[in-house]
Amino acid sequence: MKKAFGILLVLIMLFSLAACNKDQQQPAASSPGTAPAASPAASPPAANPAPSSIPNQPSSAAPSTVPLEPPKGDEKYGGVLRFVCTAEGSTPVGIPWEVFGVDNALTLPSFECLFNEETTGEIHPHLAESFKIDMDKKEIFIKLREGVHFIDGSELTAEVAIWNLLLAQEANYVSRVVTSMEERGKYEFALLFDSFSNEILSSLATRSAGIMSKEAYETHGVEWARENPVGTGPFKFKEYVHGSHLTYVRNENYWQEGKPYLDGMEIQFIRDVMTQNAAIQSEGDQSINLLNTTSGEQVALLRDLGLEASLQPIGAISLTPNSLDADSPLAILEVRQAISYALNRDILMQARGFGVMTPAYQFVDPAWREAQLPAEYNCAYDVEKSKALLAQAGYPNGFNTKLIAQPGLADRDTVVAIQGMLAAVGINAELDFPDSGGYSSVRASGWDGLLVQHTRSLASTSRTFSYYFGPSRILTRLWVPDEMQAAIEAAAAKADNAEELKVCHKMVLDNMLVIPVYNLADGWVTKPYVKGGEFGLWGSGTMGLPFNIYFEN
Repeated sequence: MKKAFGILLVLIMLFSLAACNKDQQQPAASSPGTAPAASPAASPPAANPAPSSIPNQPSSAAPSTVPLEPPKGDEKYGGVLRFVCTAEGSTPVGIPWEVFGVDNALTLPSFECLFNEETTGEIHPHLAESFKIDMDKKEIFIKLREGVHFIDGSELTAEVAIWNLLLAQEANYVSRVVTSMEERGKYEFALLFDSFSNEILSSLATRSAGIMSKEAYETHGVEWARENPVGTGPFKFKEYVHGSHLTYVRNENYWQEGKPYLDGMEIQFIRDVMTQNAAIQSEGDQSINLLNTTSGEQVALLRDLGLEASLQPIGAISLTPNSLDADSPLAILEVRQAISYALNRDILMQARGFGVMTPAYQFVDPAWREAQLPAEYNCAYDVEKSKALLAQAGYPNGFNTKLIAQPGLADRDTVVAIQGMLAAVGINAELDFPDSGGYSSVRASGWDGLLVQHTRSLASTSRTFSYYFGPSRILTRLWVPDEMQAAIEAAAAKADNAEELKVCHKMVLDNMLVIPVYNLADGWVTKPYVKGGEFGLWGSGTMGLPFNIYFEN
């Protein structure tokens, strides 16, 4: 009953405020093939410092982590970190390149990457000790740390690293510009390329390109490996009860001396928000220490209650059309533009943003300043323009479609409000709130209508465009113009690539490939004594530093 009242209140706010705001907004009209415009009043808020592209630097021997003062004394050791995250639990946890999207958080304790990546895009060697980019030889030479072992006792060597990366590349997680990989010694190898891409190192910092034991995979087989992660990480796998919990215990032979500080990590699958809130406010067996959430309402509530919250901009929730289907209304540009004009993003976030989520006026999150376009490209609200575009497209009375919400990321009440806004221009959208497995199946096999899908802004912005609009894009029913791939490659080939990124961004908005609605922030809410994880400072591939987490007494 309380939930229903909340939705009703949101809708009342939306349509009462929409009537007031309509007179205040006078967006400039755009013709088909150009981006919907907005008035200066709809300009995006001030941005955070922008992540940069991966520097085209000749070499690096940076430390494996940002320096952190370690705990002092044995009393700082011990404890089990229990946390809840947005993971869907719909993919295996034991083979990194089979783990998709938000489920990568489930592998945080066990798998590590050659590199870690900050939100700024800066790369830090981790399992790699150093790297050197040689543009004349067209290669990246990588030296591994010596003496790194997996939890089964086998050693990380160049042969093992190459085996992992080739399989990750086959699954489209390692940049395709890498044409071959050569072993140069027991702990040394090179990645060869025809043309340099700043996506290469960034792709090696995603947990889908994490490093697993080749020996364990070959000894036990693929089915066993999918359920039994064997990595180099600070914690080793103990138990996975699907839908309930995933437990890791301290790796006593971890390669970083004196670490980890915790005795273990336990991921709880708690879907109900009220139960999550109760768990992080309580102590004892039913409590948690860390909550990862993209709910602005939840972050605001818990922060007001005195808990600590680190926020990381992660990109937009977008309406993703089945535009590759020529028989769908959504294959028509004017229809996609009409949907965008029908959405009053300001009102949505006044009702559901809670000072955490913000209107998405463009596809790339405003924190990534280098890719931002002029204000005339901002997505605007104009009901009459929306109706005119629908009539121009041959749908003067609208049409029927579906909104399929991504669980754990799309705010349910906002989706209901979007349904109401579309209905106001004649688009009748059936709502579908599938569970995580159902959503993953629909996304992989194809959908009719609009996915309410998180389109993440990655630290390497050219990789964002490649991930969603390149030939190996994850959204398989999405139409993309032929010239998009060349634009992505041009952006990836340069370190100083702001102009090339803008070209890609214009293509997205000119064609309304996806329809951005609001920007998410990844919230990491912790109890005050949880220290060292540095959540919010690291990019979405790295997430945090589990080996540095400790409980402050």
